[in-house]
Amino acid sequence: MRWIRTRLDEARRDGQESGVAMLSAIMVILIMTTLSVLVLGLVLSQTMPTQFARKNTQTIYAAEAGIETALGALRTAQGSPDFVGAVYGDIRKLPCTMAGTVAAPGGELAYSVTVRYYRDNPAGQNETWLNSKKLSCVPGNGTTLQPLFAYITSTGDAPSGSAVADDEGVRTMSSIYRFNTTSTNVIGGRIYSYETKYCLRADGTTAGSSISYVDVASCGVDDDHELWVWDTDYRIKLALSTLPGSGPPLCITGPSTNTSTVTLARLQTCAATTGTSRWNQLWSWEAGARWKGENTDITNYGSFCLRAQTDSGTSPKNSKLYTGACADKAEWGSFNPDPAVGAGAAGPSTSQVVNFLEFGRCFDVTWAAVTHPHMIIYPCKQDPSGGSKLDWNHKWFYTEPTGGNGSVETTIYVRRNNSDADKWCLKAASTTTYPTLATCNASDPQQKWIRSADTGNYQTSYTFVPKSNATRCIGLGDKFEGAWSKMVLTDCTGGLDQKWNAPPENVSASVGNYLESRGG
Repeated sequence: MRWIRTRLDEARRDGQESGVAMLSAIMVILIMTTLSVLVLGLVLSQTMPTQFARKNTQTIYAAEAGIETALGALRTAQGSPDFVGAVYGDIRKLPCTMAGTVAAPGGELAYSVTVRYYRDNPAGQNETWLNSKKLSCVPGNGTTLQPLFAYITSTGDAPSGSAVADDEGVRTMSSIYRFNTTSTNVIGGRIYSYETKYCLRADGTTAGSSISYVDVASCGVDDDHELWVWDTDYRIKLALSTLPGSGPPLCITGPSTNTSTVTLARLQTCAATTGTSRWNQLWSWEAGARWKGENTDITNYGSFCLRAQTDSGTSPKNSKLYTGACADKAEWGSFNPDPAVGAGAAGPSTSQVVNFLEFGRCFDVTWAAVTHPHMIIYPCKQDPSGGSKLDWNHKWFYTEPTGGNGSVETTIYVRRNNSDADKWCLKAASTTTYPTLATCNASDPQQKWIRSADTGNYQTSYTFVPKSNATRCIGLGDKFEGAWSKMVLTDCTGGLDQKWNAPPENVSASVGNYLESRGG
């Protein structure tokens, strides 16, 4: 009996130990399972944030790459060098949209760019303003107007991953590029005959060369021989000879004596700028659309003008350029120079008002008739003697703002026959687009103008605006006699055709206003 009890006690102890081991194993399994589930949950919960963060970071880099690519395209949208070798931008090459990948073609990171162009600074403007004020842009043809600002919007894209939707994690950046602009006029233009049937072409580019009338159909292909500069020293120079390193400038030179006898004109080295030896290289524009020479002691106009060889009414085709008796609006001895030929010495110091776009043209009382129904913008007349020979109908008087800054109220008037007792003021009549002249009357509100010099914004600078209508500016209108622009009042645009006695504008390129408009 004792033996049996002992065996039963041993079996009981063995069973208890086996049960404890099984329970322990089951507990460990449960704990590990729970931990695994927790870890799996943690891993799964971080998959979407991790993929989102990765895409979010990648797309901002892609968007930045798009901005840089667009800036590169804007900076390299250049035209061909001009005749002096200067290179300017070509608005036809400006991009409207761009797309690409980062690092390599076919890469996973991509960008899409839209470029909108403006005349006014788009910084801080809302989307309504941005859409209404943007300039038209045609892919492959750029813009039709010169923009001052480019508003670049770049959206980055990257692989989404399984837990992130395609439209999540996308980031968009914008930036504003200020173009490097200049309104400096590049002097050098063609001299056409009065009816624009011929142009003047130098037969050579060395001293002693003659000058020919060439059929207009053949003009425009030889800048070296066809471009001329009417310089501030009253001399007409072959533009090519004025370039640095080209040697001494060459001037159109008249006869050796002050005579109306027909004499061949030639290119000769420009004489010293002081002294009387330069007398037969000084040219004044005057009524009749002609260039007149100076007398030998440079105290008055001379007896000769530039012209063709014959004045019988025959065509000057194939004629050389001569000097001799003056013409009056005749094809054989009158001219229609391109405004780019220049304004000579005309400007504020000579009481002349020079247009910036047509920078060889000035305010003119049409036919010197103060009652004429419109004024014209005529090639600027000159007086090389520095005296009082300049025609009164090219001398206009007004007040400039103090220090050349801001705006000032003024009248704009001429003194008929240079008489202080016979002043005629420019009037902004409400019934016509053409300003006219009237006897000056201080109580007439239509004779009051606002002259703006440097306002701090080139768009609104160097204009004449009637005080009675601040939305209108003096500008260039339709043609008179098929050649000269009429003076008109038109809506102010900030254009160069509405700027008078204005210096050039030079603005350096800049990039700024980096903003993130989506994502982040």
